[in-house]
Amino acid sequence: MENSSEYSAYNPDKARNSFGTASLVMGILSTVLLCTGILAIPFGALGVIFSILSRKNGENLGSSALTGMVLSITGMVIGLALSAIAIYRILYDPSVWDQINELYPDFYKYMNGF
Repeated sequence: MENSSEYSAYNPDKARNSFGTASLVMGILSTVLLCTGILAIPFGALGVIFSILSRKNGENLGSSALTGMVLSITGMVIGLALSAIAIYRILYDPSVWDQINELYPDFYKYMNGF
């Protein structure tokens, strides 16, 4: 007896759907990791890549891939902005070094190798 169930048939679109789900997961991670600034950027980039890979022959993005794309781009842009602000403040605001010295009094000792 031949099994003709549609659930046992090969579905080539399943891999595309997996990329959409991966894009959504990376987008969520990108927005959750905004508190770190720099870690949101690679997760956002992976989310955009997975979203693009989920497209099939020029068709529109699926709902999970589209949501992942939006979350990934949002996470990347805000992560880049937060990282740029942090680098600018460290380089051009002398009060940042005073705050670092207050928070970590042995910072220079560790930086100079004891």
